[in-house]
Amino acid sequence: MNSNLIPAVDPVPLPGPPWLFHLLWMVTFFVHLLFVNAALGGSLLAALAGTGKPAGREAAATLVEINAWGISFAITFGVAPLLFMQVLYGRFFYSAAILVAWWWLGMLGLLLIGYYLNYVAKFRLRAGKPAGAVLAVEAVCFLGVALIQVVVNLLHLQPHRWEGVADRAWAALTDPTLVPRYLHFVLAAVAMTAAILAWVALRRANAGGDRHTASEVAKYGVRAALFATLLQLVDGFWLLFALPEDVLKAFMRGGAATMVPLTLGILAGVTLLMVLAGVTDPLAQGTRVRRAAELIVLAMAVMVVTRHQLRDLYLAPVRAAEEMAVRPQWGILVVFLVTFVVGAAITAVAMVRAAKDRPAPGERAA
Repeated sequence: MNSNLIPAVDPVPLPGPPWLFHLLWMVTFFVHLLFVNAALGGSLLAALAGTGKPAGREAAATLVEINAWGISFAITFGVAPLLFMQVLYGRFFYSAAILVAWWWLGMLGLLLIGYYLNYVAKFRLRAGKPAGAVLAVEAVCFLGVALIQVVVNLLHLQPHRWEGVADRAWAALTDPTLVPRYLHFVLAAVAMTAAILAWVALRRANAGGDRHTASEVAKYGVRAALFATLLQLVDGFWLLFALPEDVLKAFMRGGAATMVPLTLGILAGVTLLMVLAGVTDPLAQGTRVRRAAELIVLAMAVMVVTRHQLRDLYLAPVRAAEEMAVRPQWGILVVFLVTFVVGAAITAVAMVRAAKDRPAPGERAA
């Protein structure tokens, strides 16, 4: 590999200790990922729900309603982790994005089209019109966005592949971990959103909604979450053993720091599978449905930690001699933290109010 392809370390000192930025990246990325999964999983489940029957239409309508705010929140909450990525790994991440620049820029177009189509589907469903084709194209757009993100993230971990990708951009798709990593992303999104769909259907039934339709929607969510979780466990081991040998060995030798999060993630997945398999009547087993959603969120949280650890192991050879200057600016960091916490709190309140203040039948809403 020509080491000159890797940009020099930014001479501007870090405004705080490196460990703090690693922690902030994981926290903000996790929040961002919740909304990303809702958007990706929601678009897929809405497209697969089938709008020919009342339960299918209700499921699709619920999911596009969630996506109406989920997509915008995914974009908004993506700013903070991107900034921390720039601070910690900017010279790798942006180099990778430049190598596949047309794909990276095309991702913005797919995002805009998918967001627009979500509103088209929302109003068509509300008007009683078919929306299957619109939902299918929306799902394809978000699958494309996810693929581009995975490609760039894999590419920034492996500077030794940059020369080949610079000569032929399609070489970015030849990484042996691309398919399992992409599936890991997509299946997690489906499982999380499916569990949320079942929980929303349960709440609506308890609030006096049509129990038969709510039951069918909840069963659809539980089945989708169960199937996605089963595939996710298989794919997770595929991804683990598809890692480069040196990275896998370093990960396994990492002791409790690496093995505890991985073990917790696997245990959460196995427990989730058992919880979902035991749900036969979602409306009568609300505790199990809620527990499933909680386990999915737990698994996501620990896998964010594992993902970050693997990044450092991938980049260890090219960062061995890296020295980053540190000059703390605590005032700026405090302002950011306060702003982030207040923004997250306002978002949470807005989501709760939106869930509780749903329009009555026949009442118009945006």
